[in-house]
Amino acid sequence: MNEFILDLITARGWSIRHLGELTGISYSGIRDYLKGLPQRLSKDRLSRVLDLLELDMEGGLKSNTLYTWRIEIQEKRLAALNRVLQVTIERHSKPDTDTNASPKTNTQNKFEAIPLLGGDTDGLPAPYWMLLWKEIYILIQWRLPAASQVKKIPNFHDQNDKNSHNLPIVHPDIKTISSIFWAPGMEISTEKVIGIQLTTAQLSQLKKCDTTETLKLETLKAWLQTKPSEDYFWAAAQTMQQEPVSWTWEMVLQRLKHRYIRPEEAAKILKLK
Repeated sequence: MNEFILDLITARGWSIRHLGELTGISYSGIRDYLKGLPQRLSKDRLSRVLDLLELDMEGGLKSNTLYTWRIEIQEKRLAALNRVLQVTIERHSKPDTDTNASPKTNTQNKFEAIPLLGGDTDGLPAPYWMLLWKEIYILIQWRLPAASQVKKIPNFHDQNDKNSHNLPIVHPDIKTISSIFWAPGMEISTEKVIGIQLTTAQLSQLKKCDTTETLKLETLKAWLQTKPSEDYFWAAAQTMQQEPVSWTWEMVLQRLKHRYIRPEEAAKILKLK
């Protein structure tokens, strides 16, 4: 359990000290527990940790619970996320004792990923992904790594990470997370982006769910019933990065129609009277 919790907070970018502050438990107690000393946390204190992370009494993810995690696209955090997903899959998978059973496909023991389109974040065609497996729902909000400034040298950045726009066009790369595969009909690549297109109202609700409001699982399930659509401007946007494209009124109108379901929404955003 301790390794799972450590991977979970690592994936979310939490420090051990931050977990201690949120639960009111001493840093040393949580640190020692996560490092393999279970006796350092009483049953009551461990229960506080499990409740905060919305884990069951065995320290695992619960079914029919919506988890909302912010994860920075960084190698250490992606690796920790992958371990969390893999342990969850192994925990809920029953051993196959039928020797005559047909071999399982590679995707049967992986989380389905549904990209949620919208937001226009550079480098993130889908800033939100929904991960599904056996009634376990994980909503991930991806964050690009911030540029790190070199200490004591104002306005100077490390050459290795100062240009976030030099990251791969499609980020994160799903191939780096072995416990995930695209849900049927979904795709994110340099050539094509297909997912659930969110409205401006839905995007606004997602942005609030981590702070002021709780997004209901049933609400998200209803969103996922929307037919997947292709972002036809994805390829065009990549072309624009290479060479300027002359916009036409027809192109602008098509872009508005693609992003907003009702004309009233577009008129409000454009502040038309």
